Amino acid sequence: MELRELVSLGGLLHDIGKPVQRAGFYSGDHPKQGAEFLRELARSTGREEYKLLALFSEFHHRDYMDETEMRKKIREVRPERFGLGDEDVLRALWIVYEADNLSSAEREEGKPEQIRPLHSIFNREKGYPPVTLEFGRELPVPGDIESLTKLNYERVVNGLREDFKKAELRVDRILPVLEKHLTFVSSVTAKGNVISLYDHMRMTSAIALAMLKAGCTAEDVATGRCKREKRFLLIEGDFSGIQDFIYEVSGKGTLKYLRARSAYLELISWDIILEILNRLGLTRANVIFNAGGHFLLLGQNTEGAIKELESIRKHVVEWLYREFDGKLYLALDWEAVSGEELGRKGETNLFAGARKRLKEKLNIRKLRRFCEVEDPFRGPEASERLEECAVCGKEAPEGELDSFRLGDDPSVKVCRTCNELVELGKELPKVKGFILDRKAHEGKGITKGPFRHFIPYVGEQMPMGEILLLKNTLDVPGNLPGGIEFVPYLVADYFKPSAEDKYAVADFEELAENSTGTKRLGVLKGDVDNLGLFFMDMDSPSKLATASRFMDYFFKAYLNEIINGKFEYLMGEIPSLGNWPKEPDIVVVYAGGDDFFIVGAWDQVFELAFRIREAFRAYTGNGRTLSAALGYFHPKTPIYRMADAVSERLEKAKREGSDKDRVFVIERTAPQGFPVAYRWEQYEELWKAYKPRVYAGNGKLAKELESKKGLLWRILELRELYVRDPKGVKWAYLIAYLLGRHKLSSLFPELVGIDAGAALKGEPQPIYWVDGVLKVVLMAVRG
Repeated sequence: MELRELVSLGGLLHDIGKPVQRAGFYSGDHPKQGAEFLRELARSTGREEYKLLALFSEFHHRDYMDETEMRKKIREVRPERFGLGDEDVLRALWIVYEADNLSSAEREEGKPEQIRPLHSIFNREKGYPPVTLEFGRELPVPGDIESLTKLNYERVVNGLREDFKKAELRVDRILPVLEKHLTFVSSVTAKGNVISLYDHMRMTSAIALAMLKAGCTAEDVATGRCKREKRFLLIEGDFSGIQDFIYEVSGKGTLKYLRARSAYLELISWDIILEILNRLGLTRANVIFNAGGHFLLLGQNTEGAIKELESIRKHVVEWLYREFDGKLYLALDWEAVSGEELGRKGETNLFAGARKRLKEKLNIRKLRRFCEVEDPFRGPEASERLEECAVCGKEAPEGELDSFRLGDDPSVKVCRTCNELVELGKELPKVKGFILDRKAHEGKGITKGPFRHFIPYVGEQMPMGEILLLKNTLDVPGNLPGGIEFVPYLVADYFKPSAEDKYAVADFEELAENSTGTKRLGVLKGDVDNLGLFFMDMDSPSKLATASRFMDYFFKAYLNEIINGKFEYLMGEIPSLGNWPKEPDIVVVYAGGDDFFIVGAWDQVFELAFRIREAFRAYTGNGRTLSAALGYFHPKTPIYRMADAVSERLEKAKREGSDKDRVFVIERTAPQGFPVAYRWEQYEELWKAYKPRVYAGNGKLAKELESKKGLLWRILELRELYVRDPKGVKWAYLIAYLLGRHKLSSLFPELVGIDAGAALKGEPQPIYWVDGVLKVVLMAVRG
């Protein structure tokens, strides 16, 4: 066992005694109970290394750091059996001890009580039971949990024990076991704690390994140098140009091609992260977050590490520039920090301050895009004639373009990458993950990143390569060779299969054709409100890791289940034009981090917006809000126009209120200063009020309006009269006359007359809001 591995695993397992103590399996405090648990594991599995790792549980609190006793226990284990000396183990114990202190710098004040649960990072008033993390089952909704019992923790410990018995004793194999069983276990039982024990343990491992790589010694720990000196690096990467990269393609691209571009970007991000970890000698525990083309890592501040980062940055940026014609850029930078800056000092949030300094560096890099490229204007050789790729627009030598594999016209020429993405798009519905390898492979759908090839893994063949990214599971495959690193790969990949081929994605025309009423494609884009500010307020890597991970779970792991119609008990009376189908006509183009882009049958996409919002509200304990925008398009509309339209609408919705929390339902006219989007609750109340009066379901108007569709259009015309002159009253007389003549004044009483209260406050009249419901209904009844 290498010292690097010992420190990493020791950090991961140092607090394993917390759930063991809470379950009451042995006697003593959690350091002693954790040590006994690991020694018992050594006896039951025959893996003597667990006896060595038990020392990290036994010796990680100040009261136990007696070197005489530590040396005695180290000698009893005989570390030379594992290729380690006594001094190596002693140094590792002091490093993990200090890493635990630094990782715990954010701990809440107050007396611990064993019965307290983990509280939601989004709402401290709500808590979780310590359940197993299993994607595809129930949505983990925080509730009013006052206390836990020993039985809760017995289940956790029994699950850990069984999975440890099956897992190889390697960081990449132990991490998913801890994530599975300790995600909903509180790191400390102080009141209101929001940090998962899993994140505390992996951040302790990350800090400890960075300390080791930075050359920290036991003496450095004793003198406090590791706290005071800038031994660490916060390493941040942020892609820009993502929307252009995914959506700005010609009409020749199809939906499966767009999904391939989205998946490809995610793989590129992983390729870069894994290369940084590899070159710096770190583990996946050092990834604080990776979501939505944005990542943050913790590493060592050494001259060698910085040289490696500079080399990686230069290679990646040049590769992106040449490969994508400057459309996609990665701002990559780092900030040296001390151990103290991984938390707060008194009232000062030092971690947030360090992150702000790093953010400023990234912003400067974005303003100087591609400054890392030595010769950005280098063109082809004089004899080469340039042509544009018909799909992505990249200029390439004529000889490097080939016929597009997605169409029947051989004259349509595209670049190598676009054709590779076509093949990847065909394979995506079948894949269970990806193998990343530096060696070239033969097969369909293989693409290449800046460092590795991406080989689709369908689960039939024995995985062979450097790294396996496996979709939506924390369970390591039983046939995975020991030399392959395992990385859980969460992805929202729901798609409606084509009627002609269950392994193919339905195209825009097919999705639109399955709509109710007008045959339009619905497009939905949304993201979480003010999430950047929320994340910047985090006061430790552990807390930031918990917040980011829980957010990523929702948009990657649970979105598929929301689309599949699960969690109905959370939905309430949401706007709907019919029963939710068993196989929704929906395709997720992208979802992750804090945002999503979804297409499908327009009426289902309309309802899905409210399903996502209700599930998100429950998932965050009403602690965070999101905004969304909808668009309804002819299926032949170029995707980049659809993306631009809904992006503009989403931005408009967010600008209309300081609290945001808005939905842009449909295109509307408005007088200056009037909002165009709706508050979610406002629209739901309008829907509850008007839908029963005007819509019978199944694409039909309500009985009283069966032959009066023109009346609804006339109401919309009178609304336009109000919009043109909101201080006038002509619209009010005309609508009173219209409804009276049709004997429908009782059907729309709020539209008859002027609301004096709204007028005095300068607020819109009820007529202003009604179009958001009527236009949707009229789309549904259009035959």
